Amino acid sequence: MSGEIPQNRELILSMDRARCYRALAQLFREPDAESIAVASNRNLPELCVALARLSEPADGPDSTAAENETERAIASDLINEARLLCELFKEAGIDRLENAHVAAFDESSPIRCAPTEMDQLDGTPQLEMTRTFEMADVGGFYKAFGVELDDGGQRVDHITAELEFMNLLAVKEAVALQEEGAGENARICRDASRSFLRDHLMRWAPRLGDGLAESEGDPIYTAAGRLLSGFIVFDAEKIDAAGAPVHKVNPEAKSTMPESH
Repeated sequence: MSGEIPQNRELILSMDRARCYRALAQLFREPDAESIAVASNRNLPELCVALARLSEPADGPDSTAAENETERAIASDLINEARLLCELFKEAGIDRLENAHVAAFDESSPIRCAPTEMDQLDGTPQLEMTRTFEMADVGGFYKAFGVELDDGGQRVDHITAELEFMNLLAVKEAVALQEEGAGENARICRDASRSFLRDHLMRWAPRLGDGLAESEGDPIYTAAGRLLSGFIVFDAEKIDAAGAPVHKVNPEAKSTMPESH
C-alpha cells in the first residue's frame, strides 16, 4: 500500500493485527539465515509496537474500566514476551535456532509439541471422517481467499500456515478499508477472521503454546509459546471471535477482495 494511511481506528487495528500474525508465523517457520534477520530487524520490533497500540482500550459504550485494565495487563505481558524474543533472536545464531526448532517440533524429539491442528486435537479419539472434514474446512477457508498450498508441501493445518492465513485476512481487511471504507469487503474479511479463530486456531493454538511454554526446550520457543497462546486469546477477545457468524465456506469460490500490496 502506498500513500498516507487514514487515521481510522479499524484500519489501524487490522494493520496491527496483520503485523502480529506475520511475526508469529515467522517465529514458527523453519529457521534460516534470512528469516532470522527478518525476524530480528523487522517483524519482532514491529510486533512490539503493534502490541502497544492494540493494548489501548477501545473506550466503547460497552467497555468498562475493569475490562480496559485487564486488556492492558494482558497486552503488557505479551509486549514483555515480544521484547524478550527480540533480545533472544539478536543473540541466537542459525545453529542454535535450527537445533531448537528440531527439539520443539521434530517427531524424533522427546519434548516435541505437534505443530498441526489435527494432531493437537487427537487427545481424544477422532473418526477419520471428522478429521477429513476438519482439514477440508481449513482448506475451504484458504481457497475462498485464493490461497493454495503446494501438494506434498506444508500441511494446511500447520501452525505457520494458519497464522499466515490470519495475516492475509487482516491485510486484505486493511486494503479494503483503505480503498473502499467500512463496506462489505472489509466486513467479509473481519467475519472470516473471527470464524477462523473460533473454529480453528482458538481450539488448538493455545494448547500448542502452553505445551511449548511448559517444555524443557530452548527459551526462544518457550517464550514464543507463551506469546502464541496469549495473543490468540487476546485477539479472539479483541474481535469477538466467540460471536462470529456461522460460516459457509465454498471451497471452489475465490474471494473478490482487493489484492494486498
